Amino acid sequence: MNLKSIPDTVWLKLTKEAIEAKRTQSDVGRGVRSLFYSHIYSKWSQGKVTYSPNLAGDMDAGWDTMVGEWTKVERSQKSLGDVLKDDSVGKAYVQGKGGPESSVRLWEKYNKQARGDRFQFVVTMGGGMVLFNRMRRACQTYIIEKLKGDPSKFVVRGWKVFGEQQGEGRSDSCCVYLACKYTDRNLTTLVNKYIWPNIQDLVDSNFVPLGFYKVCNKPLWAMRMPPAGREQAEFGQPGKGSAGGLMASVFAKGFTNAIAKEDKDEKRLMKLAKAEVKTIVKRLYA
Repeated sequence: MNLKSIPDTVWLKLTKEAIEAKRTQSDVGRGVRSLFYSHIYSKWSQGKVTYSPNLAGDMDAGWDTMVGEWTKVERSQKSLGDVLKDDSVGKAYVQGKGGPESSVRLWEKYNKQARGDRFQFVVTMGGGMVLFNRMRRACQTYIIEKLKGDPSKFVVRGWKVFGEQQGEGRSDSCCVYLACKYTDRNLTTLVNKYIWPNIQDLVDSNFVPLGFYKVCNKPLWAMRMPPAGREQAEFGQPGKGSAGGLMASVFAKGFTNAIAKEDKDEKRLMKLAKAEVKTIVKRLYA
């Protein structure tokens, strides 16, 4: 978690929320967590990234059809290659079923290796179907050419793409879940020779999400993920691989600890919270 990328404007908003929660005898941790995740992190690209739909006037055109087709593949419980009758490997997965198609995320999953880091990026065009097909091409080609069609040791465990409507305004149009550290040399090869050539014309080059590190000196953004056991020990529950959720938990605990020492003065509370958060982050990644 890159604390250097968190501006004081964010710290100040969280500080004010913590003081108000304390004043009204509300749960400080819950208030800070909700403010950061739902109103800061999840909307950080609003006003910073301008998105152009694939089809003017009809955002997510065809996404519902793709969701339906991918759902059929998932329900078959067969490998992608068996269903698509090609060299594809891995399994299909659909997240967010039961709601509108625009809120569904489409996945490809390749293996069940231990959780590593993750990275994400935001696009200014080509979200949804275009991005989904570009990521498929990049990852499937890498597996065929570098791993001889065996995804069991692929540095990517899986990835997901958001539809155009859901991706607009978020801090992520695509999330890639790794089985390695974001600095792994195999990931560098995958990014530089396969993923980046397929997506570089779509990705916003200026947007920087909160708390992340740059991947391969490109506008792809990694979150270091601590061992699941360490998250369990720190927060009392296992992490779910969510970058925003991890950061929200860190801030929630940091401000809860800090406000026990200072609950009125903004500058002092913010300073104390920064120190508490820094200590928590050190424990998570020690």
